[in-house]
Amino acid sequence: MQKRLHDERILVLPHPVRIDAAAGEPVDTALFTHLGLLETLRPYLTDAAIPREQIINEAPGMERLTREYLGVMGGQNMGSFMLQMSRARLRAHGDPILEVTAPLQALLAETDLQEGLPVRFFRNPDLTMMYIAFARPNPLRIPHRLSGLHECEGAYIGMYDLPPGHPMLITVERYRALRLDPGQPTRAIEIVLTGSPIGKKDALDDASQDLLLLVQNENEDLASVLERHIAFYNTPAAYSQPGMAPLNPHEAGMMKPGIYELAKVLLYLNLADAERTPLLARTQLLNRLRPFGKLTASRRERLALVYDRTLIGPLAIPDAAPVAAGENAERTVRPHWRRGHFRRIRYGEGHRQSRIDWIRPTLVNADEAFKAATAGPCSTVGP
Repeated sequence: MQKRLHDERILVLPHPVRIDAAAGEPVDTALFTHLGLLETLRPYLTDAAIPREQIINEAPGMERLTREYLGVMGGQNMGSFMLQMSRARLRAHGDPILEVTAPLQALLAETDLQEGLPVRFFRNPDLTMMYIAFARPNPLRIPHRLSGLHECEGAYIGMYDLPPGHPMLITVERYRALRLDPGQPTRAIEIVLTGSPIGKKDALDDASQDLLLLVQNENEDLASVLERHIAFYNTPAAYSQPGMAPLNPHEAGMMKPGIYELAKVLLYLNLADAERTPLLARTQLLNRLRPFGKLTASRRERLALVYDRTLIGPLAIPDAAPVAAGENAERTVRPHWRRGHFRRIRYGEGHRQSRIDWIRPTLVNADEAFKAATAGPCSTVGP
């Protein structure tokens, strides 16, 4: 166990894969099995109308487990418990991991989110639950009150449709502060940002921030929805809700850039021409190992270090734009990004429908930008 906790190959894995590899087993499955809760919990984990807060309050044995695990609701162990819940739910949905390519992340970093883009585009068009892994390195940071700042590695995202009169909507303080109508259907968006353990004590020394958004007006812009929810979670009224961790202003401020990064990825996924490339490393390795019979300890270790995922975005930066005709031939144009942006395009009868389009950023004078890198010494990676 100690050897795995400090294995550099495990440290770089995304959270859902890393905690299994570090522990040598699915920790969430082992916990719920040991407590005799797994079988009764399974239907809740895959229900597209039951968010995590409802699971904690209604699934047999879960409220008791939550209180025992945390000591008191909202205690310092809240983050690790919510991570286990998110990991269990992702596993129940088949472990869909979407990994942002480095070129796409570079392009999105130079892309603006225009004001007024409706929150309805903040969704994955295909999945109820997923994990989005950012390309590394990533400048975003996740704070931990004991271990400091962690590199943001990605996020669990779950989206659930709640019917009118849902129990999560009946608390007066909540629906007033969030401007909700208890009699209307609601979309619950659960976000758990995760921080990498690289540079920390061991593979389990990570960080997380979680946020629940409740949306009824899908045409409202994401910025307004996010600001209203963060303001609510900074009030004492929010702390009394079972299953919710309190925020402080500093943590909330660091959370917003991660949410907007996710928004860009989800907007990209809503494009008709979004590039998706399956990378089935675990499945392929498992197929190669099957003819050899029973999996030995060394073969299980090899499997623990690889995982299936879908790469999101281009695999290379698109060609740079040439210098515009008419430029002074003797003038050197400094390499720079021409910023991109997402925009909403209305169409259909009366322009009642809308879709998202992306004006991509362009790296101008790319040859000059990469001249120093291409002129430097080459390095090779050994077998």
